[in-house]
Amino acid sequence: MSRSSTAVKKSSTKRATKKKAPAKKTARKKSTPKTTTASIRQTAKKIEKTAAIKRNPLAHLLVEKMLREAGFRGGISSKKALLDAYSTDESIFSIRPQVVIQPKNRGDVEIATKVIAEETKRFPSLSLTPRAAGTGLGGGSLTDSIVIDVCAHLNKIGDVITKKDKTTFTCEPGAMWKDVEKKLKASNVYLPPYPASKDICSVGGSIANNAAGPDSLRHGHCADWVESLDVTLHDGHTYTIKPITYREYKLLIKQDHEHARVAKEIFDLINKNEKEIKKNAPHTKKNSAGYPLWSVMPQGVNKFKKGEGTFDLTRLISGSQGTIGIITNMTLRALPIPENTTLIALPIFDLEDAADCIVKTLKFNPINVEVFDSLTFNLALQNPGFFKDRLSKSDYYKVMFSMYSTYHVRFRRKVPEFTVLVTLDEATTDKTPAAEIAKKIGKGSVKPRVVTNPIESEMYWQIRRASYTLSKFQDTSKRPAAFLEDMTVPPENLSKFFIQIKKLLKEFNITAAVHGHGGNGHFHFYPLLDFTNKTTPKLVEKMSEKFFSTAVKFEGNICGEHNDGIIRTPHLNKMFSKKMLGLFERTENLFDPNDIFNPGKKVNPRFDIKETMRTTN
Repeated sequence: MSRSSTAVKKSSTKRATKKKAPAKKTARKKSTPKTTTASIRQTAKKIEKTAAIKRNPLAHLLVEKMLREAGFRGGISSKKALLDAYSTDESIFSIRPQVVIQPKNRGDVEIATKVIAEETKRFPSLSLTPRAAGTGLGGGSLTDSIVIDVCAHLNKIGDVITKKDKTTFTCEPGAMWKDVEKKLKASNVYLPPYPASKDICSVGGSIANNAAGPDSLRHGHCADWVESLDVTLHDGHTYTIKPITYREYKLLIKQDHEHARVAKEIFDLINKNEKEIKKNAPHTKKNSAGYPLWSVMPQGVNKFKKGEGTFDLTRLISGSQGTIGIITNMTLRALPIPENTTLIALPIFDLEDAADCIVKTLKFNPINVEVFDSLTFNLALQNPGFFKDRLSKSDYYKVMFSMYSTYHVRFRRKVPEFTVLVTLDEATTDKTPAAEIAKKIGKGSVKPRVVTNPIESEMYWQIRRASYTLSKFQDTSKRPAAFLEDMTVPPENLSKFFIQIKKLLKEFNITAAVHGHGGNGHFHFYPLLDFTNKTTPKLVEKMSEKFFSTAVKFEGNICGEHNDGIIRTPHLNKMFSKKMLGLFERTENLFDPNDIFNPGKKVNPRFDIKETMRTTN
């Protein structure tokens, strides 16, 4: 069983060593760079010259021997083909690990953590970076040390249990979302924050990134659906971490283990810095940047001490990208699958109208408000064969007919700048008829339409889901580049923000198909770049600087749901104060004093963006 808030005390000797203040980070940790491009380059040079710890071949050669002697039963390999496979994910980076390990169970994770924690005293270059399905877009699962692959064996799915109108289920981090979804569907429930990549990603990876998706407009991020997490901390012990009351907190901190120490010190950190933490909380509803200290006690410290609300460390672990502990099991909540929903489609031909229409739509509490742009629609019209493998033969012809008739007849051969898809639940349309809602959210040339034909509805959703893949058809010799794809602004600023984005794309002579979550003012777009071109790293650097600054200018953030990873960690000072960045560093240090978990992500960037960029498409 996992250790919980009632865990048995360790020996006084062991605890005595843990009471010491966490050790200062090693030289590989550097301060967050300034916001200017020149300063980023300067910081990168410093990292390259002074901060990077030299690889110690002996350390990694000894890893298998050390793990086996400690009782590790899973796979361990340093074969070239395997290391090559783990050198990339869906991001724009390529970093070669030294060793890949595949734990068979929680015990193996604990052994690996204990061994690496001990051996970093001799070999500071050793670290553990958790990796699930490898579908992350920020390079969060890449490392030059040890990859710990949780998908190979840690993929069991537990029972779905419903008690007193609450449904929960358990699974290990390597369980694939599509398999979990299939099991949940048998009980007519689903996990609301499902990401668009649910067919290829794992649940554990989604929790570690604090992912979100279409229904997150109403239902929030993955972190909002966590009941409890089993987490292996830096001491090599696994603890069950969950929201606790003030009474439970007082009982917890009397105990003698790392969960208790971390809980107390995080509480003290928030208590002493509550004003700064609240001031730095993002203005947007969606965010996966930094460590969300503002969410641990959202009701405030004083109210918590009076017995209101909870103290919730799962809010820090969800979205931490494996930098403060390794998730070995999770219990999540689920909701009944919504039935009898209604779709309203809004073709928007003038970008100036987008924000106003979406803000009006939000008054009706939609389940989701999704968008795709004119380039996505054009690419769908130009590549009908793409949808053959996504639809049955009979549905394919019906959906294609719907797409072309919509373009030729409804849109009169003019593609909207944005197509907005609004999903309403039955309770909403019972209160206010869908036709009336459509009339109220329209404006000028925007003529919303209630979609009653399921084939037409499927047509719209097929195009929306295909936006990223369709973008590849513009130039198959290039790669859709994930580095600008996660910016978010308040919905009321959406039109102004996107008009500026279009200007920047033109400035850099780049085209990109755009889709996203309109209700959150959240855009995904992937410019096609040639990574075999030596000028591409410099271009990425320049574009990142301008685009990220634009998002912040419109009260937004640079990281809505894909997390920081390698690409956004150096730019977090655009969103947060210097003092807040220091609190993030302190948070990571409290959980992981010797920096054994996924160093260089979330805080203290250690990978040079240009030097680690992939060189293949």
